[in-house]
Amino acid sequence: MRKGNSQRSGQKKPENNQPDTNDQNEMNAETMEARALPNDGREELYNFFLDSESPRLGATVPELVNNEDQVKNVIQSARENKEIVRVFGSAHSIGPAVGDTENTPNERLIRLSGELRSFTVLSDEGGTKIVKVGGGCYLGQNPLDKDSTMANSVNVQLENIDCAIPILGGITHQSIAGFTMTGSAGGSVAHGFEDIIKEIHFIDGKGRSQVAVKGTDLFNRGRSIFWSLRDHNLHVLEVKTPSFKVGGFEQTVSEADSVLAVDQNTGTSKLQETLENTEYFRLLWFPQKYAQRVTEWSGHRSESNEIIPYKNVLGNPWVAGAAAMALKSMHWLLTNRPGEDTYKFIGDALKIFTFKNPTEFNDVWYKTIPMDEQTPCDTIFRTEFTELWFPMEETEHVMSILRVLYEDQQVAGNYACELYAAKSSPFWMSPAHNRNVFRCDPFWFYHQKGDPREYFDHFWKVLMEVDGVRLHWGKLLPYSGGTYGGTTYDVAFMKKSYPKMDDWLALRAEYDPDQIYLTEYWRKLFGIETIPAQK
Repeated sequence: MRKGNSQRSGQKKPENNQPDTNDQNEMNAETMEARALPNDGREELYNFFLDSESPRLGATVPELVNNEDQVKNVIQSARENKEIVRVFGSAHSIGPAVGDTENTPNERLIRLSGELRSFTVLSDEGGTKIVKVGGGCYLGQNPLDKDSTMANSVNVQLENIDCAIPILGGITHQSIAGFTMTGSAGGSVAHGFEDIIKEIHFIDGKGRSQVAVKGTDLFNRGRSIFWSLRDHNLHVLEVKTPSFKVGGFEQTVSEADSVLAVDQNTGTSKLQETLENTEYFRLLWFPQKYAQRVTEWSGHRSESNEIIPYKNVLGNPWVAGAAAMALKSMHWLLTNRPGEDTYKFIGDALKIFTFKNPTEFNDVWYKTIPMDEQTPCDTIFRTEFTELWFPMEETEHVMSILRVLYEDQQVAGNYACELYAAKSSPFWMSPAHNRNVFRCDPFWFYHQKGDPREYFDHFWKVLMEVDGVRLHWGKLLPYSGGTYGGTTYDVAFMKKSYPKMDDWLALRAEYDPDQIYLTEYWRKLFGIETIPAQK
């Protein structure tokens, strides 16, 4: 894979900085030995974007564990040998959020398999089904895992018993544990993923079985134990939602004709109103001077039985390949030939791939809500991003900041910015804790040269000062201890952002006193001191 050059950034890294960005996203070669690629001739195109070096995560080879007893054995051994234990799922998060990328010799990386990827219906009464799902079970199909299929995914197995998850993210490659523990969410304030979670079973740092039951402090704290008690083995779901279809449309319009258009009388757009009143919604904003287009995806639960499949234009590998080459070319021009001619070319090129053909869809929930599922986002269209979450009432304030920021065409760049919402969460360290949120995701194309952090600095410097901002834990974060505008991203900032953080830290210490689940990445981020046994 192409390496990002972190030394190109003008920002001086704090002493407790994070590893190189592209290293963060690498996975172990032996676990990725078979890529689930389609057999229609597109593999050559995919390989064009992949170096001969397969992805890896540090030098640690993950070991499979098939049940809770095996997990307990690993933990017992780790305690005796002063090792760190981490769980490897789909590796959709940045590398350090999963395991160490600095080749720490005392790390053990495990993958959940067997019973810990199982799906079992425990009861079916009065339209409510109680289902036990192994934490390693993927929501959809993980194309980088040869054992993953749609048939053994959470989504299809729920559909087979006439059940549904009320909301999903843009893709479903993630394991259910990974999606839950990172605080991930889909684009809706009407539905939350937490709505169906009844219990979370995990093994703590002493090798003891624990159960966090919905409505308890342990449950509300438990989701966010992700960073240090990563081994959530089983989820018990209480599914009351029968299978449903989602109908809607996707359209690309000029910014002036979109929900982002600013009313000259009120000085505001319709974005917040749309986010709050549309059941499922996602927007891609192309803010470039000569593009100024917006792709709006809008959906609702449908009573129609007519099947109209959702089709993502980037689901065609040749279109995706052409778009990827265009992005690389545009980035080269921005870097080497900045100026009006380049900006005009970028705008014209983006218009080719964001043509104004509205499309309707009406299909089963898991085939529509993940609108990016058809995009080859693990290969051709791999994208890096930082994800900032704001209180919903800050939507127009954030948009006003972004409009000014994007006047700089180097910041407007060659790609898009994703805008959407999420429902309030009870989990203490969720970015949506106790409030509905507006989310902003500026994109960086992985296969172009450069360091995405240098690009994201533009956003962090102006958006970290917005009151109540929080960030997605599984995505690129500012450097711990770094200053962005007038804000320092440190423990004090996070404690202000998360009022329950001290309680969470106390819980973390109680359930993992030997710090066997705690890597240097999370230790530095949360200011946790090394205990004598780990020195």
